[in-house]
Amino acid sequence: MRYYFINQDMEEIRFDVELGHNGVFEFTHENQKKQIFTKKLAGKNFYSFDGISWKKLASLGMNEALVSNGEVYKVYRGFKPSGLNKGGAGVLITQMPGKVVKVFKKVGDTVVKGETVLILEAMKMENEIKSGADGVVKSVNVNEGQALEAGFLMVEIEE
Repeated sequence: MRYYFINQDMEEIRFDVELGHNGVFEFTHENQKKQIFTKKLAGKNFYSFDGISWKKLASLGMNEALVSNGEVYKVYRGFKPSGLNKGGAGVLITQMPGKVVKVFKKVGDTVVKGETVLILEAMKMENEIKSGADGVVKSVNVNEGQALEAGFLMVEIEE
């Protein structure tokens, strides 16, 4: 899963996280793979890069923000808000909760601006979600029948 950490100055840290063996998380940042160990003790979260020295990880608002060394980072899981993307035309993000009814495109498919990429049922209506740009489908992060919350990155299109 991709995570974006964005501070007050709109500086961004992006990395991908995978659950490795024995509960160890593996993350990739700037093409370097590292491991991080986590544990919870007395209701507090701790992390370590070597499994020996541990540091407290403070979190706020149900994992929506982190505080590290006095700096606050907003956390976005799986997507970066469209207002932070360059143009945002190639990013299809849910605006309200819904259920994926049909996915018409897969990774590698070409799309033209205005072409229907998927159908999302929201508020008992089927909505055609259309491409905002010409390009190639970079990622499809949904499956048919999947329930989504608002703000979920469904599809990325590389212009």
